[in-house]
Amino acid sequence: MANIAPPPTPPPSQSGPIPSRKHRVLACELCQKRKIGCDRKFPCANCIKVRTMRQIIDDDESEENSPESMTPDGNAEMLLGRDQPGVDVAGLWPQVAHINPLWQTYLSRVNPLTKIIHAPSLQPYFVATTTGGRDTIPKNVETLMYSIFLMAAVSMTPDECRELLGYSREEAIQQFSEGARLNLIRSSFLKWHGMTSLQALLIYISLQGRYDRHAAWILTGILVRIAQKMGLHRDGEALGLPPFECEMRRRIWWQIVMVDAKYAMFSGLGHSVMSTNCTTKTPSNLNDADMHPSAKEPFRSKDGPTEMIFCLLMCKFAKFIMEMPGFEGVIMIPDDESGPGPRTGPTEEQQATYRQGLTRLHEEILEIFESYSDANAGPVHAMAVAMKDHLFRKLEDLKKPVKLQQDCGEEVKSADDNAFRLAVGGLEHNEANYESTKDQGFAWFTLVHFQLDVFMFVVGQLRRRTEGKLVDRAWKQVEVVYSYHPELFDVTNKTYAALAVHMLHAWKNREEAIISRTGHPPDVPSCISKLRSCLPDAVCKQEPSENPTPPNPFNSDFAAPYTFDVTDAPDTTLEDFLAFSEPQSFDWDMFAELATNQGEGSAEFGPFGIAPPPTW
Repeated sequence: MANIAPPPTPPPSQSGPIPSRKHRVLACELCQKRKIGCDRKFPCANCIKVRTMRQIIDDDESEENSPESMTPDGNAEMLLGRDQPGVDVAGLWPQVAHINPLWQTYLSRVNPLTKIIHAPSLQPYFVATTTGGRDTIPKNVETLMYSIFLMAAVSMTPDECRELLGYSREEAIQQFSEGARLNLIRSSFLKWHGMTSLQALLIYISLQGRYDRHAAWILTGILVRIAQKMGLHRDGEALGLPPFECEMRRRIWWQIVMVDAKYAMFSGLGHSVMSTNCTTKTPSNLNDADMHPSAKEPFRSKDGPTEMIFCLLMCKFAKFIMEMPGFEGVIMIPDDESGPGPRTGPTEEQQATYRQGLTRLHEEILEIFESYSDANAGPVHAMAVAMKDHLFRKLEDLKKPVKLQQDCGEEVKSADDNAFRLAVGGLEHNEANYESTKDQGFAWFTLVHFQLDVFMFVVGQLRRRTEGKLVDRAWKQVEVVYSYHPELFDVTNKTYAALAVHMLHAWKNREEAIISRTGHPPDVPSCISKLRSCLPDAVCKQEPSENPTPPNPFNSDFAAPYTFDVTDAPDTTLEDFLAFSEPQSFDWDMFAELATNQGEGSAEFGPFGIAPPPTW
């Protein structure tokens, strides 16, 4: 059979399929949103980076509760003290009947001023512990609950605490503080970083007010570093994190910024958080009920009053401090810098810049109150409105050059005088805070931020300043301080005992000056009468030597008692009495000297203390 050739292949039809063009790959959604370059692969390099960060955070959270993480870390012990292996943390847990009252106390008195927890998310854990016991909750949540119990005790008066718990406020603070401390150490908080543990550490370190100002500033540095390790200084939206997590990270980050700035100024230093490295947005004006953990769309600030009013106000101060470093020196040093030596204060240009910043701060605070505040929206709003009024008065004073101040000229002629003026003003500001907070349940906030060293500075100045308007104001504040801080009458405390001796000496000098001028003795303040009754007669009648050595108020052992019993020592001399003090000498006029020379004098501005930086 002949081979038959296959039929020729027909030419392709003109209407047949056209070869497809290469599809253009678009930038991924996240890169488009962030407006950054994308390598157009899937996943792109940047996405490999919303995933590595996410994995690190997730791993930290999961490992935080692993058995391995419960091995105590020696580095953690170095910071928070030794572990107590024989102590069972379960024995420090409150009674079941006390759990809910403590939680409600925290919610009403502490949470409105801090907003670093999400109350609806924690509520189920508190319910679980009252029904199923402490073992039903994760260990990191238990640590956070101990910190919450601690702050609830701090926010109560001694009578309230004893009525609720059946034991003293100091015992409650010690019990819950030890529970939080041991759990933090045993969870190796320096190794495993989770949001819940960070919240617990933030509450434990920054709010209780039981560290001295220098130790508190050093410890808040740990908070800053842990937060940076977790990426909280980068806004969560840029990392592609869920809306709820973004908002909580903002709340926690800015609370850390605020406490770091506050304690830095208490220590006479500038803040340690570098603003150029921070992209985290300030928190939104939202109630906890407006934020759901499963939300998919970004939250938007509400118009009108919310629970966030106080925190929004504090955030404005924190941002101002970050953006205007060194502004404190402007108000600490008089414009003419009376006294010997070269000019060390800010230039006229710097003064103008800082005062412009204060004007802007005033406007921004006013905008917050106009948009988000209502005095009838609850206790925290009533407190914020009251605080706003005297903050504005303070801002007006700060914007006015020192030489134009009402009490300048007659009594304020040097940096020393100005430091004394500001210290007295700081105590007066404290009094205003006491009055505006005591009926709202927030008095604890002012009390725990009391600066003992500023008060000591004023007492040291009163030993040589006997009369004048500023002195009259200072003595009024002495009575106020002792009325709100009755612990200062406890002369079994070395620091308070030395303070009492110098207080009596200052009053003796004032009394003699007034008698010399008028022929009549002044009315004796009630606090002086009580201090006389607390100290031995022999001590009250003697004057301190020229170079007394009272205890150093800056060590961390503020509350360490000594065994001297004033009731059994009628023949005790002043030298004997002060022999129980620390070996270090404390110069009671050091702050005025530093205000001129090194710039570490300290006064108070709003809720923050201020002091000129060492560079002035």
